[in-house]
Amino acid sequence: MKTINLILILSILTFSLNSCKKNKVTTPDEKQMTHSETLITIATYIKDNSPTANKPSSRMSNGFSVDDLLNYDFCFTFLYPITLSYNNGTTVEINDSAELLQVAQGMTQNLYINGISFPFDVQMADGSIQTVNNETDFSTVIHSCDTDNDGTANYQDTDDDNDTIPDNQEDINQNGTPIDDDSDGDGTPNYQDADDDNDGIPTADENYDDQNGNVANEDSDNDGTPNYLDTDSDNDGTPDGQDNDANGDGEDDNNNGSGDD
Repeated sequence: MKTINLILILSILTFSLNSCKKNKVTTPDEKQMTHSETLITIATYIKDNSPTANKPSSRMSNGFSVDDLLNYDFCFTFLYPITLSYNNGTTVEINDSAELLQVAQGMTQNLYINGISFPFDVQMADGSIQTVNNETDFSTVIHSCDTDNDGTANYQDTDDDNDTIPDNQEDINQNGTPIDDDSDGDGTPNYQDADDDNDGIPTADENYDDQNGNVANEDSDNDGTPNYLDTDSDNDGTPDGQDNDANGDGEDDNNNGSGDD
């Protein structure tokens, strides 16, 4: 009888140990703090775009958060908390974007953030959740943010939608950032929209007059609205999209730009 009880106890212990192994959960102590060049890029970007006494008109001077900035050029936001490390080996837990801003603003040449604890989760611009397991994953996240698919990530690209108008010139309301400028109300901000007025003619093709390659200064009907934001560039009462001969090139349609037809 004792032998049977001993066998039963050993069986229960073995089952319990195996169950624990199968259902093992990663704890904070088991996460790996790793040097991250990607994080250095992001932290430096946040610091450079945060308001200071010397830069009162930075992108964050008009109520835009760290999350807005991250979405703007990197197409993701962190899901907190995250744990970061300084170059001197100390660590700090970040619980929200305000704390991340504070840490980034406090970086100096001698003391700066250079590591992050993997894994962590991020929310992509499309709303999906992605787990970042290592530095390779992290680098892939920011380099996959390439609106115009030209091979240059948004954070390295001065013209994210390849419409010939630099991103920093697509701040129509002049509040310090192009994030909230969406002229056609289609949900895509101008700096990522290849057709800013949604007239069916790509912004890059709305250069009808002097053909100097500067789309931003073209205003065929002199109404104060440049052609690329004007759905009736010649003010003839017919929208540019209907003046267009439907070949996709607005420059060869004399009537939608010059008003001669």
